[in-house]
Amino acid sequence: MSSVWYLADQLYDGSGAPARESVGIEIAGGQIISVAPAAQIPTDTRIEHLEGVVTPGFVDAHVHLLFTCDVDHERTRHQFETADDASLAAIGVRNAAESLLGGVTTVRDCGDTRGIVMAVRESVRSGWTLGPRILSAGAPLTTTHGHLNWCGNTVATDPEIVNAVERLADSGVDLLKVMTSGGNMTRESDPLAAQFTDEQVALAVATAHRRGLHVAAHAQNVASITGAVRGGVDTLEHCLWRNPDGGFADPQDLVHLLRGTSSTVVITLAGIQRALLPDATGYGEIELAAAAAISRTGTLEGDFAWAREVREAGLPVVVASDAGVRFTPHRGFLDTIRCGVLALGCTVGEAIAASTSAAASAIGLGDQVGRIAPGCAADLVVLDSDGAGGLGQVRQVIQAGRTVVRDGALMVQPPPVAGHAAPPDPLAGQQAFDCVH
Repeated sequence: MSSVWYLADQLYDGSGAPARESVGIEIAGGQIISVAPAAQIPTDTRIEHLEGVVTPGFVDAHVHLLFTCDVDHERTRHQFETADDASLAAIGVRNAAESLLGGVTTVRDCGDTRGIVMAVRESVRSGWTLGPRILSAGAPLTTTHGHLNWCGNTVATDPEIVNAVERLADSGVDLLKVMTSGGNMTRESDPLAAQFTDEQVALAVATAHRRGLHVAAHAQNVASITGAVRGGVDTLEHCLWRNPDGGFADPQDLVHLLRGTSSTVVITLAGIQRALLPDATGYGEIELAAAAAISRTGTLEGDFAWAREVREAGLPVVVASDAGVRFTPHRGFLDTIRCGVLALGCTVGEAIAASTSAAASAIGLGDQVGRIAPGCAADLVVLDSDGAGGLGQVRQVIQAGRTVVRDGALMVQPPPVAGHAAPPDPLAGQQAFDCVH
């Protein structure tokens, strides 16, 4: 199989290292074969010049493909609860395309209902629709009045927990999502209290692990995070480490809890954090007011000081977006990475790593995606260079060796299926679009 070389002006390889200049990337069969200085590219080979800054395809470890990122939680929830399956599928397909337009080539969906995201996942896999690789948690496991109970997977007893996890595994989910605390999108739940006992969390985790599934725990307070870590969850979503009064607990207690465990912190930097960027644009009064109301310090640095302490202790911290929640479009992932630079007090290269290689490792794909290295999928994002070592806009996206986005437009038509003509893709060639409302 013949290979193609891509020449990157600047390259962040996903390791956290600074950008390198003039680097060649050899690709064949959808995989990266080799990475070498430009001077080592064979002179008799095909070369495509990638002008700008090249990164691995972004890995967004926490998204909601069926959510419409409206201006408040109630509207997004209402849209979700009242839409029929066909409408939700259309929203999922469109948001998957939005992810690609934002440079995201792998996502982990944390809020399905009735298997709709799994259907979108299969449509993308088959080539009928365009989107990132999708890992689906199915409908989250929650309590009767718990967070995201409106996704339709509530349990109350130990046998119900086991049966619910087994049903999800049988249906073909890629992971289990368990709501160990309440959340802001569900008014009848309490974000500052645990929803399950520690024993119930451990039971859900053991059942999922026995079926080969990772477990992601929505956890916003000390009690739920402690129970999730002791129960052996793989990732802690949000992980805000808050006391019952809403204040932050001592971050060093979280460090001690996490050390030596298999649980990874996934912070979600959504629209309410993106609006705190010093150069934030496009936010109206509602969004800015919401960002100010939820921020305890008025800055990303102050709000996420706890996460910096976790990272400085040598523990991994993944940066994700929670795309789909209020005013958080899927194609805005670059702003989430920019938030990560400030929130974690790190370099651009380190923030990219938190959104690529670290995210891939946390979700079980560390040997497949998230790095520009031999043996990994040939997922590349080309950004405009802003001349200041920062992150410009997405210019081109290459997924598994194929250009799927160029200059803000989706490029690839779905392939035909044997014996049938593939329908025209209504998204192909269109410019990026706003959130569904």
